[in-house]
Amino acid sequence: MLVASCRAILGMGVFFILLGVAFILWSRKERKTYYNSLTARKDMKEFITHEPERPWLNAWQIGGWISLIIGIVLAVFYGWLCS
Repeated sequence: MLVASCRAILGMGVFFILLGVAFILWSRKERKTYYNSLTARKDMKEFITHEPERPWLNAWQIGGWISLIIGIVLAVFYGWLCS
């Protein structure tokens, strides 16, 4: 395989791994910010029980895991094809 193709695969793998980590960290920050804002309200039920569920709070985390998987697969392909 061409060296340029190998570098492109590795570059995309690293990009997706970094993107996945960033999304997971962003998800933690968003969730923490949201639930900390609930502590200032008078009704604490949602803060304590986390009901109703907020699917958008998990969206960044799911996207992060998908990006991590894609990045790891690309890194494995790089190691397998270009070694």
